[in-house]
Amino acid sequence: MLEKEVLKLLAFAGVKTDESKLERPTQKEFGDIAFPCFELAKIERRNPVEIARNLQSKIKIPADSVVERIEANGGYVNFFYNYSKFSEKVLLSLEKRPKNELKEKILVEFSHPNPVHAMHIGHARGTFLGDSLCSIFDYLGYKVVRANLMNDVGLQVAKLVVAYEMWAKNKKIKGKPDFWLWQYYVKFHEEAKIKPELEEKAHEMLRKFEIIHDKKVSAVWNKVVRLVMKGFEETYKKLGLKFDVYFFESDYRKSGKKLVERALKKKLAFKSSEGAIVTNLEKYGIPNTVLLRSDGTGLYITSDLGMTVYRFEKYNLDKSVWVVSSQQNLYFKQLFKLLELLGFNWAKNCYHFSFEHINLPEGKMSSREGRALMLDEVIAKIVEMAKEEVAKRNKSISEKEKQKLAEQIGIGALKYTIVRIEPENLITFDWKQMLSFDGNTGPYIQYAHTRCNSILKKAKKWKKVYAAIELKHEEKNLISTLARFNDIVAESAAMMKPHLICNYLYDLTTALNNFYEKCPVLKAESSQQKNFRLTLVDATKEVLKQGMQLVGMEAPERM
Repeated sequence: MLEKEVLKLLAFAGVKTDESKLERPTQKEFGDIAFPCFELAKIERRNPVEIARNLQSKIKIPADSVVERIEANGGYVNFFYNYSKFSEKVLLSLEKRPKNELKEKILVEFSHPNPVHAMHIGHARGTFLGDSLCSIFDYLGYKVVRANLMNDVGLQVAKLVVAYEMWAKNKKIKGKPDFWLWQYYVKFHEEAKIKPELEEKAHEMLRKFEIIHDKKVSAVWNKVVRLVMKGFEETYKKLGLKFDVYFFESDYRKSGKKLVERALKKKLAFKSSEGAIVTNLEKYGIPNTVLLRSDGTGLYITSDLGMTVYRFEKYNLDKSVWVVSSQQNLYFKQLFKLLELLGFNWAKNCYHFSFEHINLPEGKMSSREGRALMLDEVIAKIVEMAKEEVAKRNKSISEKEKQKLAEQIGIGALKYTIVRIEPENLITFDWKQMLSFDGNTGPYIQYAHTRCNSILKKAKKWKKVYAAIELKHEEKNLISTLARFNDIVAESAAMMKPHLICNYLYDLTTALNNFYEKCPVLKAESSQQKNFRLTLVDATKEVLKQGMQLVGMEAPERM
């Protein structure tokens, strides 16, 4: 909001620029927003001090502007705001959600755990990032389809089906079904080291399911996948996650194979000497990849071709986003390029949201070897740790309330810890700082919300006042920070970077704490000042709550 007003005034003076060229001075004597003239000086071959003075004389401030005055200082044009007008504009604008006139429809595919074992902590990153991205798009008014993919056809599932048939078929399920089946998946890989024929058995199981469509195999296969998915649903429920649609890879093998035939006819693919069908993408600077194995069975890309066409046609999409780890960067280049070459114009609206993995302090995880930190275990531990903290601070509340608070704080801490890291950076999972009430953590943000709630409860009766005559620096800073909220949300959507919301929440919480320390609210000097500050606190509470929801967190009323 601040930046847009400045850009408008600069445009009147003949300067076309964008927000990235504006600066926020750290010292208040240099204004609220500064425009450096050094780039213009290079282009115009003039002194930046002269340009700044010239711009100051050219810019005329309209009567309704929130800019109070302009000063040229060195090579900068500094803009000072009328905070009485500005606060009113900001606080009123925050009571309305931004309107999106485009009404674009976006499908976001995220989470997609392998239906062979319970989700581990590595799955949490794509799951939380995808959920946050959907919430951000939804807030801005887009029509969002939350999708999850089950890779239910492939060699890894075939191995679990073989393991189930050999060791688990007649046994009673103990505990969560995804955990229960995982032990047999691990057992298969242990046994296969000394019995290589098990690998051949898995290949044959896959052939019977995909090529022959054996009814008995299909029945067992689908039963195993559904059992694992039942476990997933329990985990998603704990995390407060829901999906609009589940896609199953097996449903799109047939349509995908037709597109492979089409690629062959258009010479976008060829048959290798071993009999596999391979893409012909090297002339486009992209390595080739196998589309069909020599035995006729497909791969991920086979189904993805058919599935992507189905999505755009079924949902009339404007955009489709895949939230998948960086290990698949090349894969998505291959998929999108092939779709483009096959003549689908919407291929340019396919996006890969790439992110790095989560590692344990001791190194990479391996689900096959049983060396993984499972997401359910993390949830249970973090909630238990949060419950201990809640019990210390709230001795009088019921056990049920303690549990609810512990879940809000613990799961919120987990989500915030993961979402706040830039997607392109690796995460080494660490328990130490996650539940801290200090620093850039989930509980720190949640506590700020409860502080606002406490102040408002103590105030009892009050009325909203949107403008104030004289404001302290801390009040101005809080208003300026609140003004950035909708722009930050829009930026995080455009760049597909949910961590920007976390950065903002931390800035807002810091601004609130500084305000709280320097500006008495309930003991303000006048009723006008008290009501204005309560209005500020109320707006901050709502923005904190909305921001937390955008990264998947709940906003507890007390802590």
